[in-house]
Amino acid sequence: VAIWQELLGIGGIGIHDNFFELGGHSLLATQNGSRLRDTFGVSVPLRTLFDHPTVAELAEALEELLAAELDDISDEEAERLLEQDA
Repeated sequence: VAIWQELLGIGGIGIHDNFFELGGHSLLATQNGSRLRDTFGVSVPLRTLFDHPTVAELAEALEELLAAELDDISDEEAERLLEQDA
């Protein structure tokens, strides 16, 4: 929600509000993807926002993308990442 409020320049956005109905467009959608990548460390295809235009829907899609990335890493890589956080 905070990312959308900043990008769209409006407050009071709810998790079921539609990005495009709030004034979002393809350029802002691209910026949204960049902010999500910077925040969560996962690439979010532009199409994902078009297919999931609310925060609630996008959060579910983001969880799926993160889970898929976790499934793709090796045990050794997971251990290395955990050691970095310790």
